[in-house]
Amino acid sequence: MTEAIVVQPSQSLVGGVGLGSSLFRARPGVIELVHKSSRQENVKFGEFRICSTNEHLGKSIRVVLLAVPQVQREWFIDKAVFTKENKGCFSLDGIQPHPNAAQPPAMYCSTCTKGNINWTKWRKTKDPNDLPPCGEYFHLLVALRDTQLPYYLNIKGKSYQPFQQAMQQQLAGLLAKLVAQVKANNKANGYTLVKVQDNPSAPIREEFRPTPGFVVPAGETQKPVEMLPNLFDISFNISVTSKDGGSFFMRFDDFKWMKPEDRAEFGQLYMDLMQQKIDLASSNAINEEAEAAAAVAEAKADAEFNAPIIVAKPQQEILPPIVI
Repeated sequence: MTEAIVVQPSQSLVGGVGLGSSLFRARPGVIELVHKSSRQENVKFGEFRICSTNEHLGKSIRVVLLAVPQVQREWFIDKAVFTKENKGCFSLDGIQPHPNAAQPPAMYCSTCTKGNINWTKWRKTKDPNDLPPCGEYFHLLVALRDTQLPYYLNIKGKSYQPFQQAMQQQLAGLLAKLVAQVKANNKANGYTLVKVQDNPSAPIREEFRPTPGFVVPAGETQKPVEMLPNLFDISFNISVTSKDGGSFFMRFDDFKWMKPEDRAEFGQLYMDLMQQKIDLASSNAINEEAEAAAAVAEAKADAEFNAPIIVAKPQQEILPPIVI
């Protein structure tokens, strides 16, 4: 008689096998806004697309910031040709040209004759030819709200000022309200926000500590500390618009505080990405990743879109880093 084959529980198939491997964790891709002058095939003008797959995301995306936006710079030798080959210089930190820049005009961005020094001349002449040929833009690391997948996104040209205003007014305003509410709740529950420094060379941070002399009402237990908000606790919309049939640019609105479970998920995504950076740092792979993002397809936009934007100088950092 043939014996029945018994499958042991340890041999049975279960869901999720292999999904915890670092090999399968999402690495940031690149999203761009497709402009009318794009030379890419099979693209839809005025829509966001994922560069690696050419998947179009439509005219609006909802995102979560995973890092403080970085100010970066780029200078094209021929100001009407936006190609990688024509990129004379670029900076990933807005302080110094990148080592791989082809023709850096100066050692530091602050002393470069093609940078912000030109604003002084322009204020006197008001001549468009005197505007800084080296343009600033914001480099973002975001996650899509619906898929939680991370992407790089550059905010350039006519989108620069609307983004800056949205960060300084809408996002900063919402964060201020949330911080005030958390402080009030924690104060009522017996906690005070204090400045802490682990040692003289360590950075100063803020954290909630038990309030001296606070007495928990009889029959009750002290409630846990509420954490301060983070950038990745807030989602917002980025949509595409244009004026009078001109070039496309982005608008930013509908900033909202997410539900606790959603904040926890994006917080974990943030932690995963930070761990990836640590893991990759020894091989300098993260630097190569940043270079690739800096040289991405947004350079194909037309001259009108990439024209320097007049903004108040000097600029200040949009948002301070928020410690979690």
